[in-house]
Amino acid sequence: MTSFKYFNIFITMHHVKINQQRLMDDLMALAQITEPNTAGWTRRFPSEAYQRGRQWLRAKMEAEGMTTHLDAVGNLFGTLNLTGQDDISTLKPIHVGSHTDTVMAAGRFDGMLGVLGGLETARALREAGIVLKHPLVVSDYLSEEATDYAIACMGSLAMCTSDFKPEWLDRSVRGITLRQAISDMGGQPDQLGQPLVKAGDIAASLELHIEQGPVLEARNVRLAAVSGIVGIRRAIFELTGKANHAGGTPMNLRQDALAVVGRLICAIEDVARKMAEKGNGAVGTIGKIDIVPNQANVIAGKVTIYPEVRSLDMQEVDAMWQVVLDTVNAACAERQVGLKIANATRMDSVVPPAWMHETVMAVCRNHDPQAIATPSGAGHDSNYLALVAPAIMIFVPSVDGRSHAPEEYTSPEDLALGVQALAEAVVAVDKRV
Repeated sequence: MTSFKYFNIFITMHHVKINQQRLMDDLMALAQITEPNTAGWTRRFPSEAYQRGRQWLRAKMEAEGMTTHLDAVGNLFGTLNLTGQDDISTLKPIHVGSHTDTVMAAGRFDGMLGVLGGLETARALREAGIVLKHPLVVSDYLSEEATDYAIACMGSLAMCTSDFKPEWLDRSVRGITLRQAISDMGGQPDQLGQPLVKAGDIAASLELHIEQGPVLEARNVRLAAVSGIVGIRRAIFELTGKANHAGGTPMNLRQDALAVVGRLICAIEDVARKMAEKGNGAVGTIGKIDIVPNQANVIAGKVTIYPEVRSLDMQEVDAMWQVVLDTVNAACAERQVGLKIANATRMDSVVPPAWMHETVMAVCRNHDPQAIATPSGAGHDSNYLALVAPAIMIFVPSVDGRSHAPEEYTSPEDLALGVQALAEAVVAVDKRV
């Protein structure tokens, strides 16, 4: 416990104080930039609203004296030099941030809190006269949410790994190729395929996020130092059968693409329920199905689905995914349905270094003695940042566990407390990294 005491004393020496009203003003201002004729607060990649939101953010960063730039995939960075040195080109930065894209019919805080909380952290540290050993970078990673391109955490994946496949750039959604979409966001897609940063280039990464679950609220705590983030495998499955009259085509002569999906839904649910008994948070989902021609009296000729599986244990993730593949291949062969798998991605589960978790837990418990360690069942950009730097997340409660919905809500007081913890965690991590 001596290390906890040490950091509590250290933190109180610095009068870092975030401005709750300024934070809320920023969150509400960004929330006004949404796609027309959509529910909630929607800014999907690569919509015009998403682009306008990032233009607004870049202007805010520059107004605070930050140097901004976009990398090849379109990640937006604002760098603030608090080191006292004129030349910071050789110094490794600390990244704080998340994402400003959303799902359809989204809430106002998922992702946005991490980015705008990072901006408020930078302001508060500057106003308090804090001197850091490392430059501070506020990051808005591109397209964290899964889209119809089926690449979640696109910006952090392309930034930190070699898993981004150049052939993905040719995939078209609503007439826009991924190459064009990234270009529209200010990226340089033809430079992608190799990591944009390497291990050791970044000193540390911190991400503040709403919990997106009910655990903190149920335990009546206001802060959590995240103990780990689940791994995820997902892909696009395009199933091609033969459209025919539902009444005139005998069952033994059908090539029903949708029947394959029925088999697969049950298989995913069964294997995920079985794996979940091991206590590592295993889940499996098919959340989106596109059917052609999608008529009541016509056999489905083409179906596109987006299966995914998750767990903290990557062996469980891989085992569940193998069941997915075995099931879809067998069901397609039985029905003479063609299968094409596109944009398959594998995101490893991650655990923060022990020293970093201890440091951030000390900060959280300085404000909430009941603060807990809890895993994240959702994937985040931190999954990929953890491949190149020590990385950790901080959670604040989600009322009723709601997220990815207009009803998503966290009180202004809890939002501000999370940013206060983030600011102090940056100072503490800066001393230790």
